Amino acid sequence: MYSFIARQPIFDREMQTVAYELLFRDGMNNSFPDVSPEYATSKMISDQFLCIPIPRISGKHNSFINVPHQMIINGLSDTLPGDNVVIEILEDAVPDDALFSAVKSMYGKGYQLALDDFTLDSAWDKFMPYISIIKFDVRQKSQDEILQYINRNKPLLKGIQFLAEKVETREEFELYRQAGFMLFQGFFFSRPEIMKNKCLSQNSLSLTRMMIEVNREYPDFLAIEKLLKSDLTLSYKIMRYVRNMLFKTHGIIQADNLTLKEIILFLGCNELRRFVSVATLANMNSSAVTELYHQSMVRAKFCELISGKINNASLSYNAFICGLFSLLEVILEFPMDDLLKQITIPQNVTDALCEKKGVLFDILNLCLCYEKLDWDGASEICQTLNISEFSVIKSMQAATKWADELSLHP
Repeated sequence: MYSFIARQPIFDREMQTVAYELLFRDGMNNSFPDVSPEYATSKMISDQFLCIPIPRISGKHNSFINVPHQMIINGLSDTLPGDNVVIEILEDAVPDDALFSAVKSMYGKGYQLALDDFTLDSAWDKFMPYISIIKFDVRQKSQDEILQYINRNKPLLKGIQFLAEKVETREEFELYRQAGFMLFQGFFFSRPEIMKNKCLSQNSLSLTRMMIEVNREYPDFLAIEKLLKSDLTLSYKIMRYVRNMLFKTHGIIQADNLTLKEIILFLGCNELRRFVSVATLANMNSSAVTELYHQSMVRAKFCELISGKINNASLSYNAFICGLFSLLEVILEFPMDDLLKQITIPQNVTDALCEKKGVLFDILNLCLCYEKLDWDGASEICQTLNISEFSVIKSMQAATKWADELSLHP
């Protein structure tokens, strides 16, 4: 399964790239498809920011993301990493009290906010203390209109950067540069480029059950944990999501020892519902679960079962996650170490998947030997782990049956 975005650079006064605006696409055709803005933004969050390593999207630069009015009010834009994303409030947003409250809240959490295609309406005045960037569409407003507005409201606009968008000529660039604009965007500099990335397919039945569970009056956290453990996509994305939340609330970038149960308790009902809302909106055109997903589930259960047979039950959860994520590199076509830097994951899992060392790697490698019919290799690992070859066969049969049942009844 692939995801698509158009990436248009934003330049400074020296014509150096300082950010990218990311635009939703559903294929290699470089135009906005016939979908709702809510679907487009949710799909971009789910497929890009909860899936693809951020440096692969915009490198060291910030990303500008269009977020519709209602999604800001509902707090769904909080799923984005606030340290390297600029939230664009669209030109058709209504500057009402609900939006004002949400903007103040996001500003307090450290987000940068931009007014896109700014209309010069005075109704936005009260928002200005919380706005970092104003984007002026030079095709919609004349330079005289724009500069008159700026000069008339200088105290109000203090500290805000001005961006001239849809700049198409060198002359326009020089005019706005001389007028004090700091940022520029448009076809004069660069047309949007399409980026095609592998993304994680979502099992819609599993997601539906998750949505039902988190929206109960009293959600069953054990049932939610079970659903997460049965779905590779949800497990990886919720780990990306909680990493964003930890950074925003505690300044923590990596939390190595959080289990899925602890993640659920940390997020709580409201954040779980927000996460599932984004995943659900983005899943309207979902694909079927591939064989690689089934294989990931088999590996996860196998590793969990083997960990119990080596008298080290404390490894059970980490072994499961190790097997579950062992094919992420193949599915997403990104290096494993880049992917694991984006989530909260125990160090011994990272050691196994990236460094190929430790007892978890021995357990995973036993599974790989079985898959490749490498009986000599499997026998050697069985001796190292002090388990019988027969128990390995039984564990693989049980793991395969478990994964098959999940595929039929997620």
